[in-house]
Amino acid sequence: MFKERLYGVIIAGGRGTRFWPLSRKARPKHLLNFLGDTSLLRQTAERVLPLTTTGRLFVVTAESHAGEVREVLSDIPPQNILVEPVGKNTAPAIALAAAHIIDKDPNGIMVVLPSDHIIAPRDKFLADLEEGARLADARRVLAIFGIRPTRPETGFGYIEVGQKLDGRAYGVASFKEKPNLKKAKDYLGTGRYLWNSGMFIFRADVYVEKMRRHLPNLFTAWERYAKGNKGPEDLNEYYAVAEAVSIDHGIMEKLAGETAIIAAGFNWSDIGSWDATDELWTADEKENRARGCDIVAIAAEGNTVVSKKLVALLGVENLIIVETDDAILITKKEKAQEIKNLVEEMERRGLHSYL
Repeated sequence: MFKERLYGVIIAGGRGTRFWPLSRKARPKHLLNFLGDTSLLRQTAERVLPLTTTGRLFVVTAESHAGEVREVLSDIPPQNILVEPVGKNTAPAIALAAAHIIDKDPNGIMVVLPSDHIIAPRDKFLADLEEGARLADARRVLAIFGIRPTRPETGFGYIEVGQKLDGRAYGVASFKEKPNLKKAKDYLGTGRYLWNSGMFIFRADVYVEKMRRHLPNLFTAWERYAKGNKGPEDLNEYYAVAEAVSIDHGIMEKLAGETAIIAAGFNWSDIGSWDATDELWTADEKENRARGCDIVAIAAEGNTVVSKKLVALLGVENLIIVETDDAILITKKEKAQEIKNLVEEMERRGLHSYL
């Protein structure tokens, strides 16, 4: 009976600007294949399905790539692919899914997952999901998965661990924004902080109650949608007035003392930027990595190359080189987090065909 109340919710609306030029508006990161034979989105769905069913799996996505999402997830009922008319961040997207889940089961438990992470092994992941779901149900808390830091990462948010609850679950002492390098080193040194994975578990009705308390304007818009026919006009009206806010800023950070964090027992990568592929792709003896091409390297170390052509490297180190049919990216790995700035500059210049 417990598993029959579990609903998967995959958030598939991001663009993945740090993976330009491979990731584009029409084909964002979650529709790409970074590891294995299928897209990250397909891998996410298959990862969670052993705990639920295709009928209890929902995907929130954007209009710009809804067609391809439907193709990738053709086994998911079409009505479970929820298409946002405009992106308003994660809090409204999760609320949208909650409205449909509550229709099916007022006591439904939501497993909210980003669509573009790499996780292994699956059995440990599923065991942690089940533990988290039981905790969220019994204690009526919003639970989040935390990842044990392996380096002073500045691209992730951090969560300070509080008192132990059950198993690998703890209370949350505080949420921290993405830190500078010094703070990241300090967090790592204390042993009290976990990375914020962006993966959540909670009862749908509990999420709605927290939204009512802490995001009253969003709740009002949501309630009108939830009580309506949930047709296209209702959806457009909801997104026209819903405030754009993340679940982290809008709810979780206001509830630090009422939330739980589960120290993940699985391996995790959000592959947030090109340098993260160093953990995924096989390297040669000089730590050069290639995807889709051959490379010839002399006095070259630590480079990552994506191309359909032979690429020759001579006397260069720690570069990211990505070639597509219409664009080439060349940057130092230390600048990988700043690729989004290039995308913003191209938008400013009106170079929309490259985005």
